[in-house]
Amino acid sequence: MKKIVGSMLLVASTTFVVADELKIAEDTNVTKKESKVESLNTQRVYNTALKLGTLGLGIDVSTPINDKLSARFNLNGASYTETDTQDDNDFEGTLDLLTAGILLDYYPFENNFRLSGGAYYNGNGFKGNIKPSASTSIDINGKEYNIGEIGSLDSDLSFDKVAPYIGLGWGNDAHDKGWGFTFDLGVMYHGEGKATLTPKDVSPLVDRAELDRNVKNEEQDINDDLSDFKLYPVVALGINYSF
Repeated sequence: MKKIVGSMLLVASTTFVVADELKIAEDTNVTKKESKVESLNTQRVYNTALKLGTLGLGIDVSTPINDKLSARFNLNGASYTETDTQDDNDFEGTLDLLTAGILLDYYPFENNFRLSGGAYYNGNGFKGNIKPSASTSIDINGKEYNIGEIGSLDSDLSFDKVAPYIGLGWGNDAHDKGWGFTFDLGVMYHGEGKATLTPKDVSPLVDRAELDRNVKNEEQDINDDLSDFKLYPVVALGINYSF
């Protein structure tokens, strides 16, 4: 009987010891989590990134809000100019890229994979100029205008200034210090493009009312063609550093 009671006491004491150890381990884990959250709140951490993609050359600055969520500011820009000869007409076009975004990055897993959403200021646009030669003409809504009637035709293409964004990616997690790489894949809704055509150096002998009607119709045709391209693909790759 004494042996049985002794064995029961031994099992009970062992159980209490194990329970105490588990409680200590649990308290330690909770303390670590609380310490991590407290550290994020008291000591702000930042992540910076340099990227290149369809929005041009980009810079990111992000900082964590909590364990799963980070706020990110993104600035991108580039300019491309091309000169060419089309049907013996001199053409020059410039594509200007300029966007500034405020995004939220959500990290659902214990790694750098993220889901992103937010909005951009959209300054992307295109400007062009076409000049007829002495032997050519410019077609505006089916009407031909030679260099004696129109010196050149300017074109301007713009989009919505506020563009919502949704995407996914990797990197920019400011919870882990050090170097890493970042990747973005998403779409920006920039709305329907708006084209504006402006004739330059118009001869006083040209029927201006007819020219204005042709210009408006030509603009509408261009806008109709652009109506199917309301989404702009966003792809970017770069390096980042958290400190």
